[in-house]
Amino acid sequence: MGPLLIVDGFNVLHAGVLVGRDRADWWKAAAQQRLIERVERFTDTTYTDIWIIFDRRADRQEASAVTSTDARLAIYYAPSADDWIVEQVRVLSPQRSVTIVTADRPLRERARRVGAALSSPQQFLSACG
Repeated sequence: MGPLLIVDGFNVLHAGVLVGRDRADWWKAAAQQRLIERVERFTDTTYTDIWIIFDRRADRQEASAVTSTDARLAIYYAPSADDWIVEQVRVLSPQRSVTIVTADRPLRERARRVGAALSSPQQFLSACG
Protein backbone atom coordinates (compact mmCIF):
# COMPACT_ATOMS: atom_id res chain seq x y z
CA MET A 1 0.00 0.00 0.00
CA GLY A 2 1.31 3.40 -0.97
CA PRO A 3 1.05 6.65 0.95
CA LEU A 4 -2.44 7.81 1.97
CA LEU A 5 -3.70 11.38 2.13
CA ILE A 6 -6.75 12.06 4.33
CA VAL A 7 -8.54 15.39 3.82
CA ASP A 8 -10.66 16.91 6.60
CA GLY A 9 -13.39 17.93 4.15
CA PHE A 10 -15.33 20.72 5.85
CA ASN A 11 -12.19 22.14 7.42
CA VAL A 12 -10.46 22.43 4.04
CA LEU A 13 -13.62 23.89 2.50
CA HIS A 14 -13.60 26.68 5.09
CA ALA A 15 -9.86 27.20 5.03
CA GLY A 16 -9.42 27.69 1.32
CA VAL A 17 -12.30 26.88 -1.01
CA LEU A 18 -15.37 28.78 0.17
CA VAL A 19 -15.28 32.55 0.48
CA GLY A 20 -17.87 35.24 1.14
CA ARG A 21 -21.44 34.24 0.35
CA ASP A 22 -20.31 30.73 -0.62
CA ARG A 23 -20.00 29.97 3.09
CA ALA A 24 -23.75 30.33 3.61
CA ASP A 25 -24.42 26.81 2.35
CA TRP A 26 -21.15 25.19 3.45
CA TRP A 27 -22.78 21.89 4.50
CA LYS A 28 -24.62 21.23 1.24
CA ALA A 29 -23.59 18.71 -1.41
CA ALA A 30 -22.77 21.49 -3.90
CA ALA A 31 -20.06 22.88 -1.59
CA GLN A 32 -18.70 19.39 -0.99
CA GLN A 33 -18.63 18.76 -4.75
CA ARG A 34 -16.56 21.93 -5.23
CA LEU A 35 -13.92 20.47 -2.93
CA ILE A 36 -14.03 17.14 -4.75
CA GLU A 37 -13.49 18.91 -8.08
CA ARG A 38 -10.46 20.74 -6.67
CA VAL A 39 -9.01 17.53 -5.24
CA GLU A 40 -9.42 15.79 -8.60
CA ARG A 41 -6.83 18.28 -9.91
CA PHE A 42 -4.28 17.35 -7.21
CA THR A 43 -0.96 16.95 -9.02
CA ASP A 44 1.25 15.28 -6.40
CA THR A 45 1.62 11.65 -7.49
CA THR A 46 3.20 10.62 -4.17
CA TYR A 47 -0.18 9.53 -2.79
CA THR A 48 -1.82 6.41 -4.16
CA ASP A 49 -5.05 7.07 -2.26
CA ILE A 50 -6.86 10.23 -1.22
CA TRP A 51 -9.69 9.95 1.27
CA ILE A 52 -12.00 12.88 1.94
CA ILE A 53 -14.07 12.75 5.11
CA PHE A 54 -17.07 14.95 5.86
CA ASP A 55 -19.03 15.20 9.10
CA ARG A 56 -22.58 13.93 8.83
CA ARG A 57 -24.92 13.06 11.66
CA ALA A 58 -26.26 9.52 11.47
CA ASP A 59 -29.87 10.73 11.68
CA ARG A 60 -29.45 13.18 8.78
CA GLN A 61 -29.52 11.72 5.29
CA GLU A 62 -28.86 14.21 2.52
CA ALA A 63 -30.67 13.45 -0.72
CA SER A 64 -27.45 13.32 -2.68
CA ALA A 65 -23.91 12.38 -1.84
CA VAL A 66 -20.91 13.73 -3.69
CA THR A 67 -19.03 11.50 -6.10
CA SER A 68 -15.84 11.39 -8.09
CA THR A 69 -14.65 9.45 -11.10
CA ASP A 70 -11.02 9.79 -9.98
CA ALA A 71 -9.83 6.30 -8.99
CA ARG A 72 -7.54 7.77 -6.29
CA LEU A 73 -10.45 9.33 -4.37
CA ALA A 74 -12.74 7.83 -1.78
CA ILE A 75 -15.38 9.93 -0.01
CA TYR A 76 -16.56 9.09 3.50
CA TYR A 77 -19.05 10.46 6.01
CA ALA A 78 -18.92 10.06 9.80
CA PRO A 79 -20.65 11.62 12.80
CA SER A 80 -17.23 13.03 13.81
CA ALA A 81 -14.72 13.43 11.00
CA ASP A 82 -12.03 14.21 13.57
CA ASP A 83 -12.54 10.97 15.51
CA TRP A 84 -12.76 9.00 12.24
CA ILE A 85 -9.48 10.49 11.02
CA VAL A 86 -7.63 9.74 14.26
CA GLU A 87 -8.89 6.16 14.27
CA GLN A 88 -7.84 5.60 10.64
CA VAL A 89 -4.37 6.96 11.36
CA ARG A 90 -4.05 4.82 14.50
CA VAL A 91 -4.96 1.67 12.57
CA LEU A 92 -3.12 2.39 9.32
CA SER A 93 0.06 4.27 10.26
CA PRO A 94 1.98 1.13 11.30
CA GLN A 95 1.43 -0.23 7.76
CA ARG A 96 1.59 2.85 5.55
CA SER A 97 2.43 6.53 5.49
CA VAL A 98 -0.60 8.69 6.31
CA THR A 99 -0.77 12.46 5.84
CA ILE A 100 -3.66 14.55 7.18
CA VAL A 101 -4.81 17.81 5.57
CA THR A 102 -6.44 20.08 8.15
CA ALA A 103 -6.03 23.44 9.84
CA ASP A 104 -7.75 22.17 13.00
CA ARG A 105 -5.03 22.42 15.67
CA PRO A 106 -6.49 19.91 18.13
CA LEU A 107 -7.00 17.40 15.31
CA ARG A 108 -3.48 18.00 13.99
CA GLU A 109 -2.06 17.20 17.43
CA ARG A 110 -4.22 14.10 17.95
CA ALA A 111 -3.34 12.77 14.48
CA ARG A 112 0.37 13.52 14.92
CA ARG A 113 0.42 11.62 18.22
CA VAL A 114 -0.86 8.45 16.52
CA GLY A 115 1.54 8.63 13.58
CA ALA A 116 0.27 11.06 10.93
CA ALA A 117 2.28 13.51 8.91
CA LEU A 118 0.58 16.88 8.50
CA SER A 119 -0.22 19.24 5.64
CA SER A 120 -2.00 22.57 5.76
CA PRO A 121 -5.04 23.26 3.57
CA GLN A 122 -3.09 26.02 1.82
CA GLN A 123 -0.20 23.70 0.90
CA PHE A 124 -2.63 21.05 -0.29
CA LEU A 125 -4.89 23.37 -2.29
CA SER A 126 -1.92 24.99 -4.01
CA ALA A 127 -1.19 21.56 -5.52
CA CYS A 128 -4.83 21.27 -6.65
CA GLY A 129 -4.65 23.82 -9.45
